[in-house]
Amino acid sequence: MIDIHSHILAGIDDGAKDLEESVEMGRLAHQDGIRYIFATPHFTDTMINDCDTVVRRIGTLQRELDELGIPVRVLPGAEVRLCSYEFVIEYAKRETFSYLVGSRKFVLVEERWTDYESDSLRIMEWFLDREIQPVIAHPERHAFFRKDPALLTALIDAGAWTQVTADSLLGKNNAEAQQFSRWMIERSLVHTLATDAHNVTRRPNLSDGFRMIETWAGLEQVEAIKERMHQFVPPSLTNEHSPSVTA
Repeated sequence: MIDIHSHILAGIDDGAKDLEESVEMGRLAHQDGIRYIFATPHFTDTMINDCDTVVRRIGTLQRELDELGIPVRVLPGAEVRLCSYEFVIEYAKRETFSYLVGSRKFVLVEERWTDYESDSLRIMEWFLDREIQPVIAHPERHAFFRKDPALLTALIDAGAWTQVTADSLLGKNNAEAQQFSRWMIERSLVHTLATDAHNVTRRPNLSDGFRMIETWAGLEQVEAIKERMHQFVPPSLTNEHSPSVTA
């Protein structure tokens, strides 16, 4: 499996507190069946985690995982906060934040927790016009999307993808997030699934999330999501990575 949203890098945001916890998160992910983890630290106006920082810290973690025989590949990414249109586009033009796997193909974006960014559609269109696929992180956790689903469906209709979090499906965030996740799944509005893991308590649990999707919508939707997520890992990386990769 592939986890496209994880705060596995230590000491860079509100994720893993140290390298030891990062390694344990990698171990737990592998036990769950995850073989590729995108490290997606927050990229906000108060946390400018640039590409070089992400790549350097991934290198440190990957060496430790390899030495301990934990066959998980950590890949670069970022969770880009939609602080404003100007903020996102300025740093996109500077190429400051990491796209998923470093290529300008997928970008993980996150709404503010306080309110909906009114320029969200404009930002999505900016990326899409450049053939970059925006993926909206955990929309089910934002109260404004639950209150007005049309805000979300307008972004989806424009071409954006969604990323629902496994914990939301399991009811570990709140009942409202679980209910909205199910609403999205039943309408085929869930494009990707991720853990948004932050530590060994808020842990990687992708398999549990897929089981809930199968229960609510059937195996066909599970397979469609997994097939879509395989697009995030280039074939060259799949071929060079020795552990067996399961969907």
